Amino acid sequence: MSRTASPETYFAAAMRLLAGPGLPALRIGRLCREVGVTSGSFYHHFGNWDGFVAGLLEHWTQEEVHRLVELVRRESDPVERVELMKRLALTVPHEAETAIRRWAGTDEVVAAAQQRVDDLRRDALREVLAPLIADEELTATLAEVALSVLVGHQQLHHSGPPVDLAAQLDQFEVLVRGHATAALERRVSTD
Repeated sequence: MSRTASPETYFAAAMRLLAGPGLPALRIGRLCREVGVTSGSFYHHFGNWDGFVAGLLEHWTQEEVHRLVELVRRESDPVERVELMKRLALTVPHEAETAIRRWAGTDEVVAAAQQRVDDLRRDALREVLAPLIADEELTATLAEVALSVLVGHQQLHHSGPPVDLAAQLDQFEVLVRGHATAALERRVSTD
């Protein structure tokens, strides 16, 4: 085990462990074996376990929220932005996030990060929906519905029979389009 690894290599391995065997497998020794390095490399990058957890949570936030939001913001068409956000929601590492949500129940630092991720996603959803739906309260409600679909999917279907998240998100898009059409019709009739 003499190879070196970047922090991102550790984070990817951690997400695989969380998605597979789960939180009990996320230990320094197991992580180093997964990466193929000694524990000295781990301590070199992170200093200690808390440093690793902070880095992992920041990496998760960057990759699964900020990066995706930036991709959506590049799309100028409001309807296409909804479609893109829906497609990107399917790429989220749902099994790992399920483990992170469980972990948040026992660790304040993880719980705070989970709350930040949920808040950032909620804000991003509002931003995507606002150009289509003028009613801020309705936009906030629909953002909460979308987040609930994602979180509910992760919590309810992680160990049971597979459920098609794409089909659930398709129905959310139908709901949004219905409200968007109604908003557009109201604008036309008042002009």
